[in-house]
Amino acid sequence: FPPVTVFYDGTDYWLADGFHRVKAAYAAGRDTIACEVHQGTVNDAQWHSFSANRTNGLRRTNQDKQRAVKAALTHAKSCGLSDQEIARHVGVDAKTVGNWREKLTLEIPESATRKGRDGRTINVARIGKRPPSARPVPAEPPPTAAAAGPDPSSPVPPPAGRTTRQQRIDRLTRLRISFLESTKRLAHLVGWLGETHGDFDQAELLLSNASSAVAAVIAEIESKALAADPLNASRLDIEEN
Repeated sequence: FPPVTVFYDGTDYWLADGFHRVKAAYAAGRDTIACEVHQGTVNDAQWHSFSANRTNGLRRTNQDKQRAVKAALTHAKSCGLSDQEIARHVGVDAKTVGNWREKLTLEIPESATRKGRDGRTINVARIGKRPPSARPVPAEPPPTAAAAGPDPSSPVPPPAGRTTRQQRIDRLTRLRISFLESTKRLAHLVGWLGETHGDFDQAELLLSNASSAVAAVIAEIESKALAADPLNASRLDIEEN
């Protein structure tokens, strides 16, 4: 078998390609395996893994490809890359990447620019928007008397120190994205702890504790949702006991 691919950050080695070969080596009782070492971080190893088995090795299923596309789109290294560039790296069609980009809008790191396959960088922030010169210029409001009071139809700004509902929604969205990133990193590190480092008991214990904590939070929210409105069971896919 060819050597496995790892990235070395100066302290740790991060497996990027060859997970099945490492498992087979452990099963055979071997404690060493040939490696192709690259300088890089865990992020570099993750990004490289999305292209693993693209042209050789164990044939990928459609689910494998979908997981690779979703992981690539939400990875920091995809920020600024076009659908074509990501598709070429993962080994799928650009339309597949575009479809998943629409579904994962809230989870994808935002960038005002994207780099295409030809190396050009374009600004995508204004795609689909009219240039400033094409926008209608609002008419100036008629002059009002100095003694006139405030317009009762104008929106009232929130009191100082208070946040609006939209600000709370935006903050919650950022926290959700941060939580998703944390769970993905936890899954990656637990995989390394068990599959690469060989500490399966510790890996299973840590993952079990984390899963139990998340399950407790889910149960609490589901209970509140059902108490607020029983129809939430079908809307939120809650299984009633």
